[in-house]
Amino acid sequence: MTQITSSDIELEVDKQKGLIDFFTKISNFLSLQQNTNELLKIIVDASVKNTNSDGVSLYIKETRNEKDYLRFKIAHNHSRDVHFKEFTIPIDQNSIAGYSALTGNIYNFKSVDEIPKILGIKYNDSFDKKIDYKTVNMVVIPMKNLKGEVIGVLQLLNKKKKENILLTNVESFFENIISYSEEEIHIISLIASSAAIILERRKLYNEIHELLKTFTESMVTTIDQRDPTTAGHSIRVAKYAIRFAKAIHDTNHGKYKDQYFEEKQLDEIYYAGLLHDIGKIGVEESILLKNKNISEHELEVVKYKFYYLKKDLQIKKMNNIITKSELELFNEIDNYYNFIVSINTKNFITEEELTQLHEISKIEFVDIDHEKKKILTKDQLTHLMVRRGNLTEVERTYIEKHPLYTYKILKKISWGTDFKNVPYIAAYHHEKLNGKGYPFHLKEKDIPIQSKILAIVDIFDALTARDRPYKPALPIDKTLKILSEEAQKNHIDGNLLEIFINEKIYTLEL
Repeated sequence: MTQITSSDIELEVDKQKGLIDFFTKISNFLSLQQNTNELLKIIVDASVKNTNSDGVSLYIKETRNEKDYLRFKIAHNHSRDVHFKEFTIPIDQNSIAGYSALTGNIYNFKSVDEIPKILGIKYNDSFDKKIDYKTVNMVVIPMKNLKGEVIGVLQLLNKKKKENILLTNVESFFENIISYSEEEIHIISLIASSAAIILERRKLYNEIHELLKTFTESMVTTIDQRDPTTAGHSIRVAKYAIRFAKAIHDTNHGKYKDQYFEEKQLDEIYYAGLLHDIGKIGVEESILLKNKNISEHELEVVKYKFYYLKKDLQIKKMNNIITKSELELFNEIDNYYNFIVSINTKNFITEEELTQLHEISKIEFVDIDHEKKKILTKDQLTHLMVRRGNLTEVERTYIEKHPLYTYKILKKISWGTDFKNVPYIAAYHHEKLNGKGYPFHLKEKDIPIQSKILAIVDIFDALTARDRPYKPALPIDKTLKILSEEAQKNHIDGNLLEIFINEKIYTLEL
């Protein structure tokens, strides 16, 4: 009768603790959705520890061109240093792992010599010879999801009497290797099944995440096409923002040296960047697409007035009934019209030009209905007198509502726990640190760092974009100077801008 020592009891207790620890980690994966490679490592470690296996291999199923394969994902050996590269094998009857994946059966080979008899294939010992090793026994366990579908295969080999034994020579193999028990195989099957369910869930999570990402990108691209002059802006902002956030995460000095972003927070920033201008769908196209002070139609109306007035003066001149002031007007009338055409597309107007515009606006003529009218209506004059850009104060107020519309649109979407901040990050990208931004007039302490990131990259891309026909792209040095001035005015975060400039985020290819 074998005597059980206190050391044996302690080892068994440790195994049970390890098993409890494994299932605790699995439970955490259900809620935390951590990365797949980390999960695979936990599977391998738990399987080896609970069976005293000297070696382990793990395969994951993948499909290419409608054919199923197993990817050799992990290989570990306690007694040898194993160096391997990932590769794939077909799921068929020509390999042990492929056979298990194809049939869905567990195989417990007490000796690898049994393999030809059970599977009809020979054990390939080329890898053993390469590392001066000998595989004595082996357990092959398919990893099945809730539907009973195989999504991977776990292979354990050479169960040892004790975990820490090293198999160094031929004698050590035969002296220290024992058979796997049915209880161990049952436990490893539970581990494999639990892991398979998590892997499947993780795969589904990734697929849903990719679906959300591609759908959002496609939707944003479609919405951006509504304004061809800014097409591509939202995706560029999102990509700049992600790279900017990663640079902040990696910085080891300054105000933000302790600022870190988890993967889900980076995803939040990306979605907020994509959707920051979605509120523009609530802005009238006549305002959103405006690139001139007055429209082509309005300009044609003005042109008609000048033409009609010029013809009237021409007739008076021919009949020698034109006054001195009318003759002066006749001589300048083409210049006046050309001046209006010029300032209509300038995007800025000088004091001298403003004075001239006022003088022109005083011109009157008698229309075909015999009514005396101004050459420029009050509304036309208001639009032409815009000092910078081409939007009137009323129109600018409408444009500045788009972050509010963004918030209202995004707030209606169920973002879940991971992305709950997307509506706020996106909607605050026009807020300024001094509280004079729009539309919420937030102070610096109330603006999340993610929105401060968007504010910088939004301005940068707007100034440097090369796809805006009505406004030439500014060179990088001039753009950075403008951003620095914005920081000095306490509009954007100077500490963040320093990272943006020092890490040359703007030079990265998108």
